[in-house]
Amino acid sequence: MTSILQSALNKAIRPFSDLTKAPRAIWYIIGAFVIDSTAYFGILTLMTTYLGHDLGWGDAYAAATVSLFTMLVTLAMLGVGSVAESFGLRRAILVGLAVAAVGRAIYCLAPDASGAAPTACMVIFGLLLVAGSSGILQPVCYSGVKQFTDEKTSSMGYAVIYAFMNLGIVVIGALSAWVRPGVQAIIEVQQTGDPPDGFLGLLSRFSHSGVQAVNWLCCAVTVLALLLACVLLTRRAEATRLRPEMADEGANRQALPRWERLRGYFTDGPFSNVRFVFFIFMLLPVRTLFAHQWLTMPQYILRSYPTNVGDKMEWLVNWINPGIIFIGVPLLTAMTRRANVYTMMVLGSLVSAVPTFLLCMGPNLKVLIVYFVVFSIGEALWSARFLEYASELAPPGRVAQYMGLAQIPWLLAKGTTGLYSGILLARYCPADTPPDQLHTGTLWFIYGCIAMTTPIGLWFARKWVMSGLHQPGGK
Repeated sequence: MTSILQSALNKAIRPFSDLTKAPRAIWYIIGAFVIDSTAYFGILTLMTTYLGHDLGWGDAYAAATVSLFTMLVTLAMLGVGSVAESFGLRRAILVGLAVAAVGRAIYCLAPDASGAAPTACMVIFGLLLVAGSSGILQPVCYSGVKQFTDEKTSSMGYAVIYAFMNLGIVVIGALSAWVRPGVQAIIEVQQTGDPPDGFLGLLSRFSHSGVQAVNWLCCAVTVLALLLACVLLTRRAEATRLRPEMADEGANRQALPRWERLRGYFTDGPFSNVRFVFFIFMLLPVRTLFAHQWLTMPQYILRSYPTNVGDKMEWLVNWINPGIIFIGVPLLTAMTRRANVYTMMVLGSLVSAVPTFLLCMGPNLKVLIVYFVVFSIGEALWSARFLEYASELAPPGRVAQYMGLAQIPWLLAKGTTGLYSGILLARYCPADTPPDQLHTGTLWFIYGCIAMTTPIGLWFARKWVMSGLHQPGGK
């Protein structure tokens, strides 16, 4: 028995130890992506509150704006990300981080503009820059993971970048839960004179609210990522790729005529395989639950739970889920890396969707925590494996293109969820309403029914999809 356990432990640990032998540059790429993602999700979690409350846009317009922004992020991966891959890994990452820093600074300065129109223009322009930078960084960094790993270490490379991204969300959640109420309290009690000393006092000098203070913190984090990338991600580090032919092929493809590149999206890419198209689009309904993590969940907690819970909203939204993902994704990837990807999609999407119905019981802190835990386990089962599958399916030099195309259902989920989430939030969980007059159970029942169509659809279509999923021309 001891030898069996030891053998199982060695198999689980081996993928981790193999990855430590990869070139150091992979950790610089992961670091740049993780730090930028930390800032991205720190701002995104509070974006509906910032737009809806601080800027006075209301629930419906705020949710629609956030939804369109997140959709543009994915849309940018299809165009900007695919082109940026041909410019070289280092150059694309540095440009992406620089654009992100400028965009977030403009977004932070929006409340200081004089008038509603200039404020809206600054928000839109800042978000457009951030969307473009995110469209560069995610596909390029995932392409970098593929270039700096081999067939033996690639699955763990994708798992680690996904896990550490979620660790960054945990960190920014802790900082946000400290900064937001702390700065807000300073602003509310301050009448005359200078703000108090210390970090929160410094942030309060530049902020009209606790949310804006968090936005400034995230902007500073982006600048830090840019400086570290400039110092560590040198041309010499970039040259240590294990699969350099990936970048060469990408540059060759960009030399083709534009019409031929566009035709290639549909003739020899993922869209040429009907089963693959069905497979990725069937994941759209369950992905709406991920969009609700920033479109609905923050406002739901702030409005339906007591103040002592609302002040720690980030602990719930940004700690439980990312913390479980950080620990669970590498472990579950190591344990299930030989399991069929499609089976993991069915199982993982089911585990993600079912706990939504727990929230139909109404506001209950223990039930909410159980929801986050079970939902996160489901995400850990399938999210990283799907990214690995889409990337490894891609021919050399077309990783960013395949990653972008595989994200189209995510784009649609982001773009459509916000069109109704703000309206339903205002109807079933409106602002300035006593908790006993809210109807949040109905809200989550609707969302749970939508999400359940994914595992049900994947299950009924499993034989047809799996019979030709890996064939380039599967019909």
